[in-house]
Amino acid sequence: MTRALMVIGIASLLVIAFALAALREGKPIPSFQANLLDGKVAVVQVNKGKLSVQIKDKKGNQTLTPKALVLDFWATWCPPCQVTSKWLSQLHRKYQKKGVLILAISIDEDGRASVVPFVKEEKTPYLVALDPRAEVANRFKVEGLPTIYVVNEKGVIVRVFEGLPSGLKELEAALQAAGVR
Repeated sequence: MTRALMVIGIASLLVIAFALAALREGKPIPSFQANLLDGKVAVVQVNKGKLSVQIKDKKGNQTLTPKALVLDFWATWCPPCQVTSKWLSQLHRKYQKKGVLILAISIDEDGRASVVPFVKEEKTPYLVALDPRAEVANRFKVEGLPTIYVVNEKGVIVRVFEGLPSGLKELEAALQAAGVR
């Protein structure tokens, strides 16, 4: 009986620890890199309170310092993800010149085989990365799709959407909360 109570107690502590470790609003994002669909690599970092995104390829590096970063964890087989994809395209067109960078990270296990046709059909205008083993998604503790993180220029999470946001206006409000005007 005592051993069973001890096991239950340890299990409870682990559940609490994982809940506290989850990435949520007000926390900085972890640094990561992701392979982009076009063959380049995006390296996302927060250094000294400043968010930067390096786009690397064989020709060199381009460093971006977005006013806000929208990270969208998604998959082609996810119907709500298909809805958010259209909203993110609208956001990209409206806010790209205001410093908003959108990076959609697909967790499709077959990678390019599913993502390339989807992106071509949808004419996706923003950056798309492949995460077939969900390594980046696991760093962000993604539990369901879509999961969208809106991050400010300091690399701090301003808003997390787990599941389908209520609409484009809710995403725009999150960008405003991140400092985009």
